[in-house]
Amino acid sequence: MKCTVCDSEAEVFDAGMHLFRCHRCGHTFTRLPPGERETFGAEYYEDSHKNWFDHPNFGLFRRAEDAVVRARGAQDVALLDVGCGRGDFLKWLHARRPGWKLAGLDLSPNDLGDIPFIQGDVFQIRIDAKYDAITLFSVIAHLEENRPFLERMRTLLKPGGLLVINTFNTDSLIFRIARALRALGLASPFQRLYSHHHLQHYSKQSIREVLDRTGFEIVRHACHNYPVQAVDVPRSNPLVESMYRAFAGLIFLVSGPLGLGVQHTVVCRPR
Repeated sequence: MKCTVCDSEAEVFDAGMHLFRCHRCGHTFTRLPPGERETFGAEYYEDSHKNWFDHPNFGLFRRAEDAVVRARGAQDVALLDVGCGRGDFLKWLHARRPGWKLAGLDLSPNDLGDIPFIQGDVFQIRIDAKYDAITLFSVIAHLEENRPFLERMRTLLKPGGLLVINTFNTDSLIFRIARALRALGLASPFQRLYSHHHLQHYSKQSIREVLDRTGFEIVRHACHNYPVQAVDVPRSNPLVESMYRAFAGLIFLVSGPLGLGVQHTVVCRPR
């Protein structure tokens, strides 16, 4: 199987989970059989990943806002949030920057009130506008093919525009611990982190390489954590949920200062 980032030969990482890993760039990806892809209906927001959507990552929102302000100064900007979901980021940003021209795009239907919303596949719908900034929060992990998507994002940016990407970091401390536990016979944390919920799992090298190969230069790359309350934990009983969340919280506490946070946020622009 060829790596979806660098085209090198990837080896089987976990046959039962359909996982492959590239030893050249450290990228891990999933190749699911037909019919096993996750869907993004109401259950996705209200049940499967309820914790995540009930606790928005305001720290990430501020990182994205700050990146755009640094690049564009005091002028108002046109910003598109691709994969906007329920629009939490756009609604937060609209309250702070009412002069900005915001828009959201997602496969799932939504109503963002005063903020324009586009429903559909970015490859199949016509988008005439160009944007000063595009944000991709927890989007590129869900793609079967990442490079064509990022190339499409580049065509939607104005000259000098910014792309702000957020996704999970497989070089993080929590992923390293999960891989070590799997080697010792405890596979549950590994299976949760590498679940079919995400199809692309980026290392520090692979996220930089995929951006380079699709015509972007990196302005800023940071690894950090998200609110521990947002951790998706097994829904079995309150005690087990509390134990999982406490374990994740401890790792987040240690990993943040070490630069081994569970998420990448990359600010980049077309070359």
